[in-house]
Amino acid sequence: MGGDVAMHLSAVQAHLEELGPSLPQAPELQKLQARLARVRQIGMLGQQLARMATGEVHQVPEEVSLTTVLRDVLAQQKARAALRGVELHRAMHPATVLLDPSLLHGFIQQLTDWALAQAQDQLDIRLEMHDWPPQARLQLTASHPLPSDAPLASDQLLAWCLIEQMARVQHLRLERLDRPDSTQLVIDFPQTLSPDTTFGVNVGDDDAEHLSSAFALSQASRPLMGSHWLVVAGQRDVRTEVREALRASGMLVDFVGSLQEAEAFCQDSMPHGILFEAILGGERVQRLRHRLSARAPHLVWVEIAAEGLYTQPAEPGQGRPARIGRDALSEQLTSLLESEYTRNL
Repeated sequence: MGGDVAMHLSAVQAHLEELGPSLPQAPELQKLQARLARVRQIGMLGQQLARMATGEVHQVPEEVSLTTVLRDVLAQQKARAALRGVELHRAMHPATVLLDPSLLHGFIQQLTDWALAQAQDQLDIRLEMHDWPPQARLQLTASHPLPSDAPLASDQLLAWCLIEQMARVQHLRLERLDRPDSTQLVIDFPQTLSPDTTFGVNVGDDDAEHLSSAFALSQASRPLMGSHWLVVAGQRDVRTEVREALRASGMLVDFVGSLQEAEAFCQDSMPHGILFEAILGGERVQRLRHRLSARAPHLVWVEIAAEGLYTQPAEPGQGRPARIGRDALSEQLTSLLESEYTRNL
């Protein structure tokens, strides 16, 4: 039914658009188009629900950065939130999960769509990590200080049913708490990956205590684990060398190709540190550092020189970032980042 409804309404909408130049732009026509779009959305939701409930979704789990997916979806939601006058507040911890990428993205999109529709003035989004067992928890709180007695529209009811079904298919724990002035959603991700543990291994109570101690020891011996870093490098070879040097560190590393992309990235999610190629320009980097320092005064900056087998610690008094020669990346980059990162804790 959902598929048929969506198909026929899509055809009606397309026909109206074809007739557009010959029809007056009357308010009644605009209302008709809005109603068609809404009913079409209901049909599409029904179609997706049917696919989930009948087990037609073929999942291919992969290691996916939940943080990156969430950040990308929220970047798309910024315009919609601004149009509705809703403030988005975000706090995101690095987290990697073992799930189907497309299904996870669709779930986060549906989740934020629904939460934004509930919010009247503010939507708080937090992504946290529980130390043991390592598990990501996503919490969305939509505030609505002026409660309405009107029942939820049918499209919102169906959208919530789809959220529940998508969570069930992915084996996520979903909890909803309705208060007079807010609605809160809490989603736990049992499939969260930790660099120090093997996913899918069952342990008994006796082993759990031992693994918990080992995990704590690992956190102390690998201070970069779980931290978030941004690499600004236009050269593919440099990005590859940095990725290889940091592969075993347990860090979450994102890559962009320019300072402009780096600034846009930091508007949505501020990393713990930024590595950049020296060739990008000293004055332009200084301007970016100045703009970001107000939001993140302890942000670590590391300059990658075109060549050289050396490292230099930062000199905060002189305004100089830490430096490393490209030839030293494989052997000394991790230790330099550990030194700079722990000094700013």
